[in-house]
Amino acid sequence: WRRGRRRVRRVRGGGGGGGPAAPPQAPQAMLSALREANAALRARARQYDDDVAAVEAKVRSRDEYLAALSPLLQAASPAARSLPDARWVPASWLRSSLALLREAEVGPVPNGEIRCEHGKADPAKLGEMRLVSPAAWRRMVERFGGGPELDTAGCAVCVRAALRTRRTADRTAQLKEALGQALSSPPSEEEEAFLVPKAFRAKWAKWRNEGVADATGELRCKHGGWLVDGARCISAAAWSHTEALFPDSTPLPRESTSACAACSAERRSLLEGAKGNAALRAAQRQQLGRLLAEEELPAEVLSAGSPLYLLDAAWVQEWRRFLLAKTQTQLHPGPPSSAGLRCEAHGCVEVRPGHTHARWRPSRGASAAERAVSERLATRCCLATAAEVEVLCGALAAGAPPGGGGRVS
Repeated sequence: WRRGRRRVRRVRGGGGGGGPAAPPQAPQAMLSALREANAALRARARQYDDDVAAVEAKVRSRDEYLAALSPLLQAASPAARSLPDARWVPASWLRSSLALLREAEVGPVPNGEIRCEHGKADPAKLGEMRLVSPAAWRRMVERFGGGPELDTAGCAVCVRAALRTRRTADRTAQLKEALGQALSSPPSEEEEAFLVPKAFRAKWAKWRNEGVADATGELRCKHGGWLVDGARCISAAAWSHTEALFPDSTPLPRESTSACAACSAERRSLLEGAKGNAALRAAQRQQLGRLLAEEELPAEVLSAGSPLYLLDAAWVQEWRRFLLAKTQTQLHPGPPSSAGLRCEAHGCVEVRPGHTHARWRPSRGASAAERAVSERLATRCCLATAAEVEVLCGALAAGAPPGGGGRVS
């Protein structure tokens, strides 16, 4: 135990030499890293102090700006319009200049936004700008720059144009109301009346909004006359309002306006043609029921040896649509034809006659490929008897079998 204590004393005493122990030393790399970290920290602290100082300087500058500007704005606001040399500035920019700190965020005074094409303050943007005193204007320009200066005089040209536009709009509204009331009362037989299109009462407001200047344009025909049949009558009071709203309209008095003679003749011809078409439809439905029903020729007709004719299937479809049409607008396709069945190069019939009917297929001497082509081409044609062709041609006074038609014997 005593020997152990002596060893402890020697270790604590530095080996028994009698002098104090040396302090511990950190590694050189660690010391270098600490010195660099301390230097960076001090640099960041200095930068932070500089930033704080810059912000405080801007705040002081803004406060000084507001302190100098606010009295000017307050002094100018009650009587800004009475100041002969007051200046206009955009209202949105003025709010930004009073709220933001940095000039870069505010930008120069953008008076170009409130300037008209004549270089003056635009009266149409009166709600988007504010008046400031001359001293406030100078302070703003010194701090932010911008322009140009816009005084209280404004633009007389734009003011007069705005007044004209407002008066025109008010006058137009009055005319529209008066026209609507006048159109609600149709004229009597004894009153003076004028002709307008039948759809005028329902469409005049739409035409006005679309910029139509001629309310009677729809009544003018292709010959330069007037389509009286497609017109309605309005009173003289309604016409006066119509003429004011549609200045290019032509006055058409009911008593003195006559219909176009050429259009009347065409109309009579169309009516006669419609009556003739109705009679033609009835006769051909009765006599050509097989073609209309798309039925094949019966076996006894095929074996009789009488001549048959090829008709173009496209023409037959047009003819069926003509017969089945419920209105008179569907036109007759004209004389029957088989021109579509001939080749363009040689003018010969492309369909093998022996393959135009199911009873005759397949034909002797034809290969499978030929029969396939012929059967496909057969869908482009239709067989008709001489009596059927005579009815088709006679109805149109053609007096002959189909032009260029192929005859099958």
